[in-house]
Amino acid sequence: MPEAIIGNSRMLVSIRNNGEIYRLFWPQIEYGQHLGHFWPGIRLSLPEGHSLTKWFHLNIWRSTQRYLDDTNIFETEMSSQTHHLKALQQDFVLPDRDILVRHYLLTNYSEKTEKLTFIVYCAFEIEESTLYDGLQFDFSNHSLVFFRRNIYVALTGAGYPLTGYQCGRRGTHSDPFQDASRGTLRGNSDNIRYSSGSMEWDMGELKPGETKSMTLYLAAGARQEAVRALIAEAASKDCQAWLDHTRQYWYSWLGQRKANLWENEDNKAIHRSLLAMQLMSNKETGASIAAPEFDPCYLMCGGYGYCWPRDAVYVAAAFDETGFHHIAAQFYNFTCSVQGKEGNWEQRYFTDGSVAPGWGRQIDQAGAVLWGYRHHYGQTGDNDFLDRIWTSLVKGANFLTNNLAKNGLPSPSFDLWEDEFSQSTYSAAAVYGGLKAASEIALTKGEQEAAERWRLAAEKVKAGIINNQYSPRYDRFMRGINKKVYQDAYHHAAYEGKKTFTGTDPAGIYPTYWIGEDERVDSALLGLAFPFRVLEPKDEKLQATVKAIEEKLWNKNTGGLHRYEGDSYREGNPWLLTTLWLAIYYCMSGNRHRADVLYQWCLEQANRHLLLPEQADKNCGGPAWVIPLNWSHAMLVLARLALNDRLSIIKL
Repeated sequence: MPEAIIGNSRMLVSIRNNGEIYRLFWPQIEYGQHLGHFWPGIRLSLPEGHSLTKWFHLNIWRSTQRYLDDTNIFETEMSSQTHHLKALQQDFVLPDRDILVRHYLLTNYSEKTEKLTFIVYCAFEIEESTLYDGLQFDFSNHSLVFFRRNIYVALTGAGYPLTGYQCGRRGTHSDPFQDASRGTLRGNSDNIRYSSGSMEWDMGELKPGETKSMTLYLAAGARQEAVRALIAEAASKDCQAWLDHTRQYWYSWLGQRKANLWENEDNKAIHRSLLAMQLMSNKETGASIAAPEFDPCYLMCGGYGYCWPRDAVYVAAAFDETGFHHIAAQFYNFTCSVQGKEGNWEQRYFTDGSVAPGWGRQIDQAGAVLWGYRHHYGQTGDNDFLDRIWTSLVKGANFLTNNLAKNGLPSPSFDLWEDEFSQSTYSAAAVYGGLKAASEIALTKGEQEAAERWRLAAEKVKAGIINNQYSPRYDRFMRGINKKVYQDAYHHAAYEGKKTFTGTDPAGIYPTYWIGEDERVDSALLGLAFPFRVLEPKDEKLQATVKAIEEKLWNKNTGGLHRYEGDSYREGNPWLLTTLWLAIYYCMSGNRHRADVLYQWCLEQANRHLLLPEQADKNCGGPAWVIPLNWSHAMLVLARLALNDRLSIIKL
């Protein structure tokens, strides 16, 4: 998992805790991924013509890391464990150009002079492929140019004279890694397939107490001419100018936030959340990913580098509530553009709008988007926005209305957590929230007939929730009803005397098996209060449900709220977003002390750079699994605003 991320909302870069860059996404923040290896280092001259190579990514350095405050500039300070040398590595992406900058300050703390050569070895797997790629050394600007079809990645250095280069094929005798380590680059100027390349620069003598700087520039573009121009522009300025430019950009970007929304002591955590959320939002389309992709082969999960409309709505809401209305509006323009003909939304998308692989229908996505339309309008009063989304809203509201079952609930689909196909209570809450929002917007536009039709549909769903998904026996709401199961689970439930029934698949070919009630406690039941407001926070049924959520799902070892009873994903850890969700509920119901305790617990689970994971380790606390998770950061912002009585959602 990343220790940190940097980028500009077109290029997204993941960095390890040793300073190594190991993921580079461009031109979308989730596609393509082009690394590979990107290994800088230094070579020290030794007596009798010998040399010693010290690659920065190896464990021969002790490292400390930090973000520069209120920026997406990341520093790694490395101290050699064998020599009195320090290297300060500053990584950032230019905000308005697709150029990754890696700036180095090398300092000699010994009492003897060192002779240094700066080296870099890189192997790009463009679009995650080692096929059809090429590599050329560009003599016009001393750069390595990797390319595959219409993706070009160029790397150059600035500060000292180039003294060697080599192109080769990874894993063969021409691979320059060993030659770079020995200082014997051979000058090969091209390669095809599985390309790797290396360059070196003579930094001369580094005297005791002296500091020298070196900069690497990596540019990405769709044509060789484009990356050549970017490289030339980057090298035409001193790196300090680019650093100052990038720092000022992020200062100005954060300056757009609403003033005095949180207390001073929370500024760093909230600012880091907003900065991370921006990096995980596509600059061109406004779509936001769940997290930087780390499992493209689906070896451990279904992947995270996609836009789910349902959690992206929470991200958009956090942006809206903090004054970044243009980012939220851009996302809602995206949802309009990708909506299906029937008025529905697919489970997830690439951020360019292409449909991503998924595993089934998820009706809460449509409810969440319609709710988001209403929330954005409530924040901005933008009537032009209403005109732009009106057609989408009509299609979405009619889709929801046409997909209500006889019991008043939405037809079965995958639930919020995407592991049960049922009439989920959270999904019903989202559909209620979406229909209610559509009705309110229709009234604003003077569409009385549509407003009344959708209002009645929303009331039908609310009645269905109360009549079917509340259990008098348990004195709380259930996770859902009418759950599709495998045959063995069906027989087991029938043996226990539970309500069961069978059906057929839509093609009428195969039998399907169903259990009448999923009585488990689920943290997503909090959606009945926030954000969809099916019930008021102090409603007795809802209060009883929240009590059961804390009793059944609270982790008694380290704290934090689990998703639902029996959750086994990644060994069943507590999640931050569920804990923050509970904090928001307690703000709504008046228990701010408990809300603050939950909020502080979530802050304690962040990594040292205030990036928030999806989960916390159930045994010892701290980040577990995905980091940073966009939804966790959005919920942290919303919870902080709620604690400060500045969250408009809970005041409606």
